[in-house]
Amino acid sequence: MSKKEIDWKGNWEKTKQIAKKATVTSGSILNGAIGNHLENYQWGLSRELAFYKNGELFQLTKESLKAIPLTPKLCILVHGLVSDETMWKWAEGDYDYGSFLFKDFGFTPLYLRYNSGRHISENGKDLNQLLSLLLEQSPVKIQEIIFLSHSMGGLVTRSACYYGEKSKSKWIALTKKIFFIGSPHHGAPLEKLGNVVTTVLDKIPNPFTYLTKKAINLRSDGIKDLRYGFLVEEDWKGKDLDAFHIHEKTFVPLLPKTEYFVISGTISENPDSYWSHFFGDAMVGKWSSQGKSGNEKHNLPFLDSNKKEIPGVSHIDLMHNKQVYATIQQWLNG
Repeated sequence: MSKKEIDWKGNWEKTKQIAKKATVTSGSILNGAIGNHLENYQWGLSRELAFYKNGELFQLTKESLKAIPLTPKLCILVHGLVSDETMWKWAEGDYDYGSFLFKDFGFTPLYLRYNSGRHISENGKDLNQLLSLLLEQSPVKIQEIIFLSHSMGGLVTRSACYYGEKSKSKWIALTKKIFFIGSPHHGAPLEKLGNVVTTVLDKIPNPFTYLTKKAINLRSDGIKDLRYGFLVEEDWKGKDLDAFHIHEKTFVPLLPKTEYFVISGTISENPDSYWSHFFGDAMVGKWSSQGKSGNEKHNLPFLDSNKKEIPGVSHIDLMHNKQVYATIQQWLNG
């Protein structure tokens, strides 16, 4: 085979990989934006909540789990809104936090993909069931589970913990540590702004503004849940989520025997600036990522020693950043 043929084949494989990743990413954006509508109309575009490996759905069977191979320690990676498992990959190489954790600590990484346009509680319920199935099918006895959860993924993880504890799922007792990376525990400013805009447009007696409001309100249930961080079904069922200032929500406490860690970024190199405090990493405010609420009863008791703020690192960059991994590594080393 000539060098020219080898180069052509290599470039073709790279092109196929890029096209495949672009297709996955565009589907994730579509699911995040209008995922609940895709699911309701059954157009075949809605993402199934499942683990994925090399871009393919990973079936949880004893045979497939033996082939990984599975270790007694698992790391579950949960992506955020309009995202997917490929977003964990670092630009400069075919590795991510999961592969680092396997090399450094022996954790088997399992990458979740889900329709981020569905209600957070719906994905939380399904994740609880998926993790229960994982334990049933595991060919080895699982001793420890940790989570790396980015953005909305942190809320999906907390929702799964709520439903897992409620149903006495076995994986709850094995969950030793949860790392929240840029998670909006008490809502995201941009969704709050969207709610204000549509409320104002509704007051203007103009057909154009009415249609604009209707179009904006087509945003997904998952996005609307991010207004205040709804985790359970009771927060949204039977309610008008487009109404102004729905802020009543169920307080979901942290698991009593699990350690929690919080990593956040800021859009400014100055973490004490107004912009850094309110907008945080450009998508999630500092107060929200650190579990602080306007209602003190809803504050999440994260330990100060288990919080790390990295100035100048944006929301998406938190998914693949050397300082983020160094922080995780330090916490795991104790």
